[in-house]
Amino acid sequence: MTAVSCLRVLVDANRTDLPAKTLGPLVAKYTTIFLEVRWVRPRTADQLTHYCYLLSDPQTDQLDTLELAHLATELQERLFGTGVEDAVKLVLFEGEPDAIRAFTAASAEEVALAMEDPGRLPKGGRLRRIAADGSLIDVPEEVRAPKGPVDATSFGPSIDGAQGIYFPKARAFVGDVISCTPTRAATYYSAVDGEEHLPDDSGSFDGSCVMTALRFLVDFPVVTPLYVPVSFSTLVRPTQRADYVELLGILPAETRSQLAATVYDVPRAPSFQSLKVIHEALRDHFSSLDLRTQDPDFEVRQLAEKTVTSVTLVLPNASQEVRTAALRRFASHASEYRRRRIWSGLTNVRYRAERELAISLGFPFLTGPGICRLQSEPIGGRPWESGALPVLSIDRTLVASADGLSGML
Repeated sequence: MTAVSCLRVLVDANRTDLPAKTLGPLVAKYTTIFLEVRWVRPRTADQLTHYCYLLSDPQTDQLDTLELAHLATELQERLFGTGVEDAVKLVLFEGEPDAIRAFTAASAEEVALAMEDPGRLPKGGRLRRIAADGSLIDVPEEVRAPKGPVDATSFGPSIDGAQGIYFPKARAFVGDVISCTPTRAATYYSAVDGEEHLPDDSGSFDGSCVMTALRFLVDFPVVTPLYVPVSFSTLVRPTQRADYVELLGILPAETRSQLAATVYDVPRAPSFQSLKVIHEALRDHFSSLDLRTQDPDFEVRQLAEKTVTSVTLVLPNASQEVRTAALRRFASHASEYRRRRIWSGLTNVRYRAERELAISLGFPFLTGPGICRLQSEPIGGRPWESGALPVLSIDRTLVASADGLSGML
């Protein structure tokens, strides 16, 4: 059986000053040279566009992707020099001839969306990324697929919650991340307390948190932003995104300045197109946008200045050594965040030692069980000494001191 696939080169055009009319021919030139030298007969490589090649190998039923993985490295060095990561990616598309033609004709933006929503691929086709070690990774990557549609009612009886966002420099809480947990759940749900507290049904959780935000706005004097969690997968899949945006319509327009969105389960390198889609979906309802990632090497360098308000690292559920290493690794990119005027934060902070380390390294925003446990109402606006953390319950004798805090996020 002959292995046949369409190889497509994906180049992050936001990281080069070359115009499209120059970049395309340059990619084709280097790719063709590589394939002429490495992809020898009886294998064939037919150029379809500047970025696409139809590859075949009559001697096997699977292409030698380890050989192809070297192409990404060579292209990256030729186009961007050394020291740059993930600026060039290779994907393989398998399908019938008509599907391959449709994939070849798709724009880079359409391919980027298809990598996050395979439903956009030509019918019957399969798209996989070639990893650095030659392995093939199905798309979408690192995205928790929503189980069921966005639904604000399927939880049934539930418990609303909020966990404060701590700003060490001001020694105060400057916002809250809200949550909603059905009473039947085995544990509480939270976007700030690590992987085990994320819901299995993200669609229902996302929808229910919108309702929680509305209830908090009605029931409490909200003086700092409420961060409403929503899954990355909810926002990049058209049907779920449409349902979610429709639900956001219940929020009064005048509450936009009191609300922010925190997008969880964000992959290491979200595409420009996916971020554009997310921004367009949320901008009419939220004043700030936070991205939550589990990768300390999140590709902030591909973000333009102030693309988002903040990026928050979710510390792993691992040994203290692994957690500390991730924290320090994330902190090593601080200059990149400052250059782009994007705040950096830490969540799932659990222990005193890592809390103190995070404060000493200058992280502006901290959340997690080592900062504030789940509360029944927002805590934002209250002063709190770092030595008195974590907040176990709100001291109602404290007077909220919110002056100057509500505009910090």
